[in-house]
Amino acid sequence: MKCETDRNLSFPMRNCSGKRQCFLVKEAGFDDMQRNRKSTQPHSEEGGIRAAEYTAKEMKTLLDHVSGMYDLVRVVDPIECRILEFGQDGQVSRKDRCYGIWNANQKCVNCSSALACRTGCHQEKEESFEDRLFHIQSNPVRLKMPDGGSYDAVVELVSIDQKGRGDSAANDRAAENQDYRAARHQAQHDYLTNVLNPDGFSELSREEIVKNPKASWVMITSNIMDFRLINTLFGSQKGNEVIVQNAAELEKIARMGKGVCGRLGGDQFAVLLSEKMYREELLNSAAKKLKEAFSSGQYTFCIHFGVYHVEDPSLPVSVMCDRANTALRTIREDHRETVAYFNEQMMQKSLYEQGIISGFENALKDGQFRMYLQPLVFEDGRTCGAEALVRWHRPDGSVTMPGDFIETLEHAGLIHRLDMYIWECAVKQLQAWDRTPWQDLFLSVNMSAKDFYSVDVYQVLTGLIDRYQVPAGRLRVEITETALLEDPESGNEVIEKLRQRGFLVEIDDFGKGYSSLGLLKDIKADVLKIDMSLLREIEVKKRSRIILESIIRMALALGMEVVTEGVETQAQLKSLKEMGCRYFQGYLFSRPVPAREFEASCLKGEQ
Repeated sequence: MKCETDRNLSFPMRNCSGKRQCFLVKEAGFDDMQRNRKSTQPHSEEGGIRAAEYTAKEMKTLLDHVSGMYDLVRVVDPIECRILEFGQDGQVSRKDRCYGIWNANQKCVNCSSALACRTGCHQEKEESFEDRLFHIQSNPVRLKMPDGGSYDAVVELVSIDQKGRGDSAANDRAAENQDYRAARHQAQHDYLTNVLNPDGFSELSREEIVKNPKASWVMITSNIMDFRLINTLFGSQKGNEVIVQNAAELEKIARMGKGVCGRLGGDQFAVLLSEKMYREELLNSAAKKLKEAFSSGQYTFCIHFGVYHVEDPSLPVSVMCDRANTALRTIREDHRETVAYFNEQMMQKSLYEQGIISGFENALKDGQFRMYLQPLVFEDGRTCGAEALVRWHRPDGSVTMPGDFIETLEHAGLIHRLDMYIWECAVKQLQAWDRTPWQDLFLSVNMSAKDFYSVDVYQVLTGLIDRYQVPAGRLRVEITETALLEDPESGNEVIEKLRQRGFLVEIDDFGKGYSSLGLLKDIKADVLKIDMSLLREIEVKKRSRIILESIIRMALALGMEVVTEGVETQAQLKSLKEMGCRYFQGYLFSRPVPAREFEASCLKGEQ
């Protein structure tokens, strides 16, 4: 369809090649609405743009405006393959299958709307059916729920060519249908376990809900505690065996309850059950069987379940899973608990986390995240460097501490974006200190466990110091003990490359986990930062003092510097000096402060 580029069209979309696609409406009112609309999705790696967010009432008005511009205009949930309808009261309902008009009873194998939903990028596709050619434009949007949450959907703009492919299509239709059925099964099922994959689980779950409109439902998600350790200790073949057996146990529960079972990814599964068929004993029994099958002297198997009693069956299946996962996360580090249930308190926390995620992109772009520096000092009180930390300065003047958003960003897969931002802030600060009184100071930057899986840490860090012409030795890299334990082999490889390039590597939070001593044997690092939890106990527990003193001596014997975090009293400082520690960090010297305040305090000799 040809677009009139001289008009002030709202809602422009850009496809992956950069070609401008205009759609929707030039009528008065919608231009302003679109210009003022908040964008909640980040730019995709494939070049998409942020999807605009609409309430149900706004989307209905939008559809009413553009319904005459195309042969068909509709909103779909491409994961569940359902058409979304919007009532005057602001409610959203899921109706017929979206693919019925061009593929009869068969899902599109290469769905352009599913791709648009995943990437946040405009997509186009043609489908031929019954001598007609359907040209489909798929444009991602976000739909805001009444409770403040939101989810992804797609606006489809369809033009129909009645000429289509001609009579030749009818001759091949039977063969094509058979190919589609085989391709659909492959597209819906997980290759390893043969249970449904995420798309298949969402679609089949919605089918069950639609077929049984009066039924009440329970959504269950599962996660294996420390699953990566299985691959590390026993190899990927054993890990696959665990996944397959886990799938078999959960599929058995689904069959008994006439429900649906799917693998959401990795070691995480989901089961939709009729509420009347749900029994907590089923989950406890499955957990017990798996524990007996896979626990050993080196590893204790533990699986957790999150359960959400579905109050609104019109919610997207993905949202149901999210709420079950919210419950699951409350017990994920607990060996004693197996099942957790979603409740109102978790709902409020979930909404808060959604606010963090939806506001992250604009906050990063607007510079709301600011680098703070907490000094590291010699035993004589002189500052030798600082750790780069972060604070979120909100537009209303409030400041959000990292403990209130870091974990949420980690779960959302966004933490690497924030980490890279702070890394660059630190390198730029080091460049600014060149030929100043602070030119000999170093900065330490933190690295999340998620960073290893999201970015090439070595390439990013070396790229930064090369771009800003900063010596590698002035930028220290702090890697938490937890991050190293998840994948020691890969972690050690990255550490070695960084050290060879000239970076100093610090093991952070040492003593917080349970495999600390083994970590020192396998990982070569330059600095050991002792977790404050050990420090807080030395004044009241003799055993803790002996352990801490032994760690300091051992690290020094291995040629490592030792930094003790969390120093708050003169008594702690005195004890640490007696143990042989020479570098300290904590509120006794300074809280984290903005860079200018840090500079001023160094000049005054306050540290």
